[in-house]
Amino acid sequence: MKIFKFLATLVLGLMFLSVLPSSKANESKTAESYPLNTCIVCGMKLSEMKPFSFVYKGQEVKVCDESEKTAFEANPEQYLKKIVTAKAKQKK
Repeated sequence: MKIFKFLATLVLGLMFLSVLPSSKANESKTAESYPLNTCIVCGMKLSEMKPFSFVYKGQEVKVCDESEKTAFEANPEQYLKKIVTAKAKQKK
């Protein structure tokens, strides 16, 4: 009987977790879209690869791979200026 209660609780818990929204999904819905077609760190065309995408302070950022995310995070303001400039050019 204890095993049945345990399994029932486990199944209900897993069912509950499956209906919770993913924080990454919500994050990407509220993030500003990435305005460039190149990697913000190295400048390579993103169409030639599957970019590594993440959100930084409400802004979607795309880089070639996770190691470049580390480079971005070392000096984010430098890279965010590039994004602001690209957005300004798009508005013109």
